[in-house]
Amino acid sequence: MAKLSQRAMNNVVIVAMLIMIALFNIDSLRPQKDISEVRSLLPQNAYVLKIEHDDSQLVRSGQQWRQRSTEGKLSISPDAQIRGWQDARLRYLTSLKNDISNIEPLVVVVWLAGETNGRVYAFYPTSSVTVVKVDNNWYALDNVSLSTLLPWI
Repeated sequence: MAKLSQRAMNNVVIVAMLIMIALFNIDSLRPQKDISEVRSLLPQNAYVLKIEHDDSQLVRSGQQWRQRSTEGKLSISPDAQIRGWQDARLRYLTSLKNDISNIEPLVVVVWLAGETNGRVYAFYPTSSVTVVKVDNNWYALDNVSLSTLLPWI
């Protein structure tokens, strides 16, 4: 077997590192999948365990749902709230017409069965439409109001 010089061994290490960097970044080099124009807020047939926003929660308790909030009695039932989450649709926004840079987002974490991390949604309520940021994409919330999804705000 041939013995490599110090310089040749350095070149082998450099090439191996470049290959590793390319492998780690291969997802960013592939073309991105098309973003559908309309999608559900939650995945189809998702088994929701908990929805959290600040100190308020919608928690599954057996076959029932319970709302936990510092606001006291809420204007919507837990069943209607979860139906709102399941029925909500998101419409993809190619550009933001409203300036939302000065709006503080309402960050919500949805915990689904079988997933180790919660899904993070950032809601930006504006006067015309509620803008939602999910997976680094911008959407408009359709067919449900923000007060149905988060009755404690």
